[in-house]
Amino acid sequence: MAGSGFLLLAVWLAAAGPAAPRHEQPAQDEEAEPASAAENVKAGAGVAPVELIPRLELRQSFAQLPGGVSVHVTTTQLDIQFLDRLLLRYEGRLNVVKTPAGQVSGFGDAQLSAIGLLAANPRLVAVVFGGVVLDSASQPALGDGKTQLVFGAGAATKPLRWWLPYVLVQEQLSVAGDAARPDVNQLFARVGNIVFGPGFAWLSLTLDALVDFQTEAGSFFGRLEAGRLLVGRIGLFMRGGTQLLGTRQLDYTTEVGVRYLFRLGSGAARR
Repeated sequence: MAGSGFLLLAVWLAAAGPAAPRHEQPAQDEEAEPASAAENVKAGAGVAPVELIPRLELRQSFAQLPGGVSVHVTTTQLDIQFLDRLLLRYEGRLNVVKTPAGQVSGFGDAQLSAIGLLAANPRLVAVVFGGVVLDSASQPALGDGKTQLVFGAGAATKPLRWWLPYVLVQEQLSVAGDAARPDVNQLFARVGNIVFGPGFAWLSLTLDALVDFQTEAGSFFGRLEAGRLLVGRIGLFMRGGTQLLGTRQLDYTTEVGVRYLFRLGSGAARR
């Protein structure tokens, strides 16, 4: 975690450099507040999970698990927006699992989701989402062996121009699949805080709670992210996290990613 923290700090410090190129605007325009929270959450270059911004994103993550097991995951995410109130998302994963007994690699379970804008006012935005995790892993060890439904809701507010707290609640349960594999019935909650800095940079701290009704166990995780919009609509970010409480499932995880935004939120040009 010390190395991950150093990398995160380095990204944040680099944000003090020249910002992404943009047209000069009058000073009054630079200080203008977006008209609504729906615009506010778009000002973070795709940072908050309640944003409806079409994008293409590539992430590379590594997780060290107990017992000498490690997992490398390459994730491709594509978000397509419809009518300013609906976002369709596809996530595909390429997994490499290393265990003391050997290595397994191939495609993991893919996920299809829809995120809809439920309500918005000048200081609050709320979304609902639903989707399906497909039993599509190329090998049993790379997936859950279950088709799963995912549904939930999220909300974000912006009490200060540089601060965006949000909350997400999600239920995930299996509805079909291999009868010999464990069923999935999990409740997930996330509380996040995003702080925006100079040069289109941000820091994000998230706390995650996971309740597994199938095993009657709970876990608590923490994660820190640093990122910056580098050139135009291209953003780079790094994340690091670990498990804080609960039956040990994770030693630590690190992730780097790059995203291309097909368009910026209307507030981004004012940051």
